[in-house]
Amino acid sequence: MIDWTLDGFLPTRRQPAPRVETAADRDVLFARVAAAAIDLFLCYVLLEFPLIYAASVVLSGPYEALGGYVVFLSLVALLPLYVTYSFVCEWRYGRTPGKVNRGLLVVMADGRECTLRASAVRNLCRYVDLLGVPPLVLGLVSALVADGRRVGDLAAGTIVVRSTAPADLETAVAADADTSAAARASGDEKN
Repeated sequence: MIDWTLDGFLPTRRQPAPRVETAADRDVLFARVAAAAIDLFLCYVLLEFPLIYAASVVLSGPYEALGGYVVFLSLVALLPLYVTYSFVCEWRYGRTPGKVNRGLLVVMADGRECTLRASAVRNLCRYVDLLGVPPLVLGLVSALVADGRRVGDLAAGTIVVRSTAPADLETAVAADADTSAAARASGDEKN
């Protein structure tokens, strides 16, 4: 179930401890797909859609002349926006809001925090992931051959793993730990 409370999406500077042994788990692969869908939705709705609306108001003539191409152009513009969004979030926080919601964390292969260089390499490789080969085929091959690591992870030396967090929100606050996963755990107990 997707947690729709804001605390279940916001990454914090203090990262939870990674569970490196979960890197090759199949459920992590499925959680990565869900996290990417959440992040793409957030990029489109919160970042790109307001820009499209502003362009339609300010440049109404050229905007109307584009007609049906506006949707295609917006999807083309979404990729660099998504790559930048992922780069910044993974470099600063080790995860994007979608990864926070799914309980994932991007770390170096040895468990250290993701570096600036590693985040840049893994996110620039998204272009390689999407050029010439359908992403689904590349994702399946990656999952079968490289323990779930995509081309960007292999090039950057990173892995995506499950994160650990205190089981309840009060414990997380008392320990000054990451509260996003604890909020999810508290929400799951109520359901």
